[in-house]
Amino acid sequence: MGAFRNNSFAYKITSMVLLASGIALGTLTAAFLAFDSITFRSLMQSRLATLADVIGENSAAALSFNDPAAAVEVLGALHAESPISSACLYDLSGHLFAEYERQKGSHDCPAEYAQIPPFDRAHLGVIRPVLYRGEISGTLLLNSDLRDLETRWRRLLLVASALVLWALLVGGVSGSLLQRRISRPIFDLARAMHDVTAQQNFTARVAVAGSDEIAELGSSFNSMLAELERRDIQKRNAEMQLHYQALNDELTGLPNRRLFSDRLSQTLARARRENRLVALLYIDLDGFKLVNDSLGHGVGDTLLVQVAERLRSRVRQADTLARLGGDEFSVVLGTLRAKEDALLVSNTLLHTLALPFFIEGHEITIGASIGISLFPQHAENHAELIQQADSAMYAAKREGKNRAMYFTAELGSMVRERLNLENQLRRALGHDEIHVHYQPEFDVRTHRLVRFEALARWTHPTLGSIPPAKFIPVAEESGMIVPLGAFVMECACAEAAKWQALAPYPVQVAVNVSSLQFSRESFVEEVMEVLQRTGLRPDLLQIELTESVMLTGVNRASETMKRLRALGISLAIDDFGTGYSCLSYLPALPFDSLKIDRSFVNELDRRPEANAMVHALIGLAHNIGMRVIVEGIEKQEQLDLVKKLGANEIQGYLMGAPVSDPSLQLTMHLSLPEREEVLESGK
Repeated sequence: MGAFRNNSFAYKITSMVLLASGIALGTLTAAFLAFDSITFRSLMQSRLATLADVIGENSAAALSFNDPAAAVEVLGALHAESPISSACLYDLSGHLFAEYERQKGSHDCPAEYAQIPPFDRAHLGVIRPVLYRGEISGTLLLNSDLRDLETRWRRLLLVASALVLWALLVGGVSGSLLQRRISRPIFDLARAMHDVTAQQNFTARVAVAGSDEIAELGSSFNSMLAELERRDIQKRNAEMQLHYQALNDELTGLPNRRLFSDRLSQTLARARRENRLVALLYIDLDGFKLVNDSLGHGVGDTLLVQVAERLRSRVRQADTLARLGGDEFSVVLGTLRAKEDALLVSNTLLHTLALPFFIEGHEITIGASIGISLFPQHAENHAELIQQADSAMYAAKREGKNRAMYFTAELGSMVRERLNLENQLRRALGHDEIHVHYQPEFDVRTHRLVRFEALARWTHPTLGSIPPAKFIPVAEESGMIVPLGAFVMECACAEAAKWQALAPYPVQVAVNVSSLQFSRESFVEEVMEVLQRTGLRPDLLQIELTESVMLTGVNRASETMKRLRALGISLAIDDFGTGYSCLSYLPALPFDSLKIDRSFVNELDRRPEANAMVHALIGLAHNIGMRVIVEGIEKQEQLDLVKKLGANEIQGYLMGAPVSDPSLQLTMHLSLPEREEVLESGK
């Protein structure tokens, strides 16, 4: 049997039991035989001595009367004593007088007493003097062999052999039972260990019976397996969690960019095989950053979760909805029948997102811009498909937001042109292609020139003049607006320092600052360094900020503005009403002036509601202590209206276009009365 291999634990236990039993019985038998031999010899020696005394006493008369026959008759009585092998009777001269031999012809009695050999271990003998009437008359020798002892030993050895066989049988059975009691749990442990090692099966257990050491070993092994199972479960759960986190967005639970790219690649591969149409929707929320910064990141995160839930409720199981990061989501439509279906899905998503969200007592309404790209019409791989959908999404934002747009070849050309323009803009700053022009602003009542607004202009060596509406958005999206803004501020402050010697009163310079430039931690220090280098007084600088300044956070924006105000710099909010206007933040931000965008002015003489809007804005600004600057005045009728509505300052081509040399324009304004006549005609 396999359990009794020569190297098995069961074989060793059984062998040890049998060996121990054999050694014990052998030792016991040898000790018993030795003890019996010593006892037998001692008893036989005593018996021989007694017989020798009796025979010597009875044969004394025969020796005295020299009667050998009588002596032989006396010695013959020893025939009844089986252990006696011979008896020798010697006279006083040492000659053999009479003898007794159990076996005739054995000649155990030497003829002379002096010839008696010494006794060996195989024989016993006794020599006694024979006394007659107190005098020695001879000597008696009794010899005894050990045949009875040998016979006794043979019998004992037979009994001992039987006992050894019985003991070995009992020991073998006991050893087998013992090894089963010990080795079976060990075999179970070995099998369980094999399962754990080969199959990573930590659910294996061994049966535990009793309370001995083997049972304790099995119980401890089960406890170890239970702990290993617990750790294995924890490890697998942790691995699953890490795998999930690596492929899914932590906040919304949607696939992240990595899983999205993988699924998009699989969808495109299947679409190639089956000649199907695939659409990619690139979704960007409109106004999310304003919500996030004004109401807090907690509300922003909750909004993203609810947006994900709404989008998920409108997307089929076969499609993929993913969050790519921030407020950007994407949908892969893998089973389209026609490309128009992509626009239908996009409009459904826009309609879903247009419904108000209710979060922590706030009613929030946001929109989204969606770009759509198609496979294989627009792109052959997932990278190009994503890029084109992203381009279409930005085009949707430029077209007014909250809409969906397909990618087109023209849009692709615009994107490439935009990228080329960005690269050339980076070069333009280092090659003196960017210049600063200045447009004057006047006080409505006094007609006095109060400041010039610094405006960036780009003259390309081959493309000529590139309008600000074309390169400023590129600068903002690429981050180039920060070095561009710093360059304009440096030039404007240096130029404004020169004006002060030409005018009899201080003339300010207004510099537009983007939200990216304003949000820099070192912005205030950078402005201070520019003022120190150019020598311009802080009160002669006005910084114009758009409503996007709130995207940096109202509290942070307010703190930065207060630091600028403490230096003496004035602040104006530019293009008010064109962004995500929120009237509640105006009192919290220390603006000095509110600049009404030209889009309102263009409608003044055509739409009564435009008059009402401008009038309301002017009244609001005055009520919170702000001056009002109206830009875009190009007609006398517009000038008359804004003066009537209560504006403080005006700017527009009617009074002066942007010029590269403001000193000349300032000199002309101070010397030409015609300028005042133009303004006076509007009274």
